[in-house]
Amino acid sequence: MLALTADTARRSRAYRAFMLDRAGRVSSAQIVSAEDDGQARRQVRAMVGRNVIELWERTRFLGRFEPGAPGRA
Repeated sequence: MLALTADTARRSRAYRAFMLDRAGRVSSAQIVSAEDDGQARRQVRAMVGRNVIELWERTRFLGRFEPGAPGRA
């Protein structure tokens, strides 16, 4: 994650990373601060462990990241 300074906060957008359980339900969520969609996707790809993660910016779906498929979204 990025450390938020006043300058970073002005340039950054807040994305949401939703970790899904095996049933496809949200088990937890995390705010991802990034300057653009590409940076947000890279951060979430790095977060993928055993669970599927969906990336959203407000109501805009940006991708689904699955274990074992780091290049797909």
